[in-house]
Amino acid sequence: MRSIPEKTLEHWASIYLANRFPNGALWWPASGEDVLAELPRLAASAPGKTLALELKTTEARNDDHVLEIDTRQLARYLYPRSGPPLPVYYVFPTPRWKGSLASRSGFTPLAPGGTTAPPEWWRRQAGEAWFGDWLYVMPARSVAAALRPGWRKSPGKKASLFTLQPSHFDGGVPIWASLFTHAPPRRPMKWASFWKIVTACGPDHGVRWRTIAGPDELPKRVLVLDADQELEWSFGDLFNQTGRRDPSGDGEFAAAAAGEDVGGDERLLLHIPEASLA
Repeated sequence: MRSIPEKTLEHWASIYLANRFPNGALWWPASGEDVLAELPRLAASAPGKTLALELKTTEARNDDHVLEIDTRQLARYLYPRSGPPLPVYYVFPTPRWKGSLASRSGFTPLAPGGTTAPPEWWRRQAGEAWFGDWLYVMPARSVAAALRPGWRKSPGKKASLFTLQPSHFDGGVPIWASLFTHAPPRRPMKWASFWKIVTACGPDHGVRWRTIAGPDELPKRVLVLDADQELEWSFGDLFNQTGRRDPSGDGEFAAAAAGEDVGGDERLLLHIPEASLA
C-alpha cells in the first residue's frame, strides 16, 4: 500500500507551484510521452528556467516506508539517447506516520491512528503536518549515487533508495546518514527550500536549463549548466537532436534505451518565467 496516494501528493505539489509561480507554465505529460521531447517545447515558450519533477511515493510495509526507484527510467534520465543532460529532479515524501493513508473512489484519504485529516495537509496552516515539511527533492544524479553499486546491471527494474523507520527521525527531520546505502553528494533538499535555491540559479549539483532571450526579447537559446560545464543549445538543435552512444562505452544502456517505457504519469514539467528568477 502506498504511504500516501500518489495522485494526492501530485495535486498538492501542483497547487503549491501554481500559487508560487502564477505566471509559470505547468505540464503533466501523458503516460508514454517523451520528457526529452516535451522539455524543449516548454523551454522555447519564454525566457526563464525549465525543469522536470519525477514524483514518487513510498510504500508502507508494517511500520516502515520504502522508496523504490525505477532504474530503467532513471538510466533514461541520466543518459538520454540525444540532446543535452536533462534537468530532472526526484520528489518524495518522508512519512512520519505508521501505515498507509487509505483512499477509495468518492472518499478523501483517511489518516491512520486518528491523526489530522490529510485533506488539510496541503495548507501551510496545518503547521508541522503541512506536506511541504516532509517532502524532499534530489537531482537525478544524486539519486543514482545513493543507490547500491551496480544498480544499472542488476536484474529487475527496481532498486530501493531507502527504508524509513521511526528511529530515522530526529526532531521530525530524517537522519539521512542512516538511510542511504551510499551518501549522495548533497543531502536531499526540503520542498520549500528547493524552490528558493531554484529561483537563485541553483542547485549547483543538479542540471539546470535556462532559456536566454535575444535582442528582440524572444527566446533564443538554452544555457545548460551541468556541474562545472556550460553548454549553449539553439532551439533548432534541441528540436532536431541526433542519437548518441552510451557514455559508459560498454553497451549496458542499450537495453534501457531501446524502446523503453519512459515511466508512468508522475512527471511534472515546469517553466519558471525570468521575472521570478534572481
